[in-house]
Amino acid sequence: MQSGTEQREIKLTASTGDYHVSGFSEDYAAFLKGRDRGAEYSGSFVMAVGIIIALVGFGTLVLGPETITYNRVAGPTLLQYIQMYPGPIFSVGGVLFAIGTRLHASSEVSQEAFLLSRYKFIAPEGTYVNDDVKLSYLGDDNFSITTQ
Repeated sequence: MQSGTEQREIKLTASTGDYHVSGFSEDYAAFLKGRDRGAEYSGSFVMAVGIIIALVGFGTLVLGPETITYNRVAGPTLLQYIQMYPGPIFSVGGVLFAIGTRLHASSEVSQEAFLLSRYKFIAPEGTYVNDDVKLSYLGDDNFSITTQ
């Protein structure tokens, strides 16, 4: 079995053409089977919580009072804490949104992105052209590959 860090090579014969990448479907299916299926849902949940917290912080920052008074013995209430620290609350919401976006994005990997991450493309001259390759998935193990 191939290790996860080893990259296979695809030797391009022309600047544009259809190529058969043997074993791609099996590799991609194994990747999809092994990935975390709950990442998409947990990412969406964390994004939603982050948006709500950020909106509370931003709303308090814009619409909140200039001064806050509270009882020294009992201490501030939750609402008063929110009024005292709207900036950090907004920041925490933004960080949670970013984490949720990262979780959600890690769950979605297209065939083209998977091929680019696992295979090296070699031009007819012998140079690596991974950054200059445009891919289109045709089905099964077939791709349309164009170099710029």
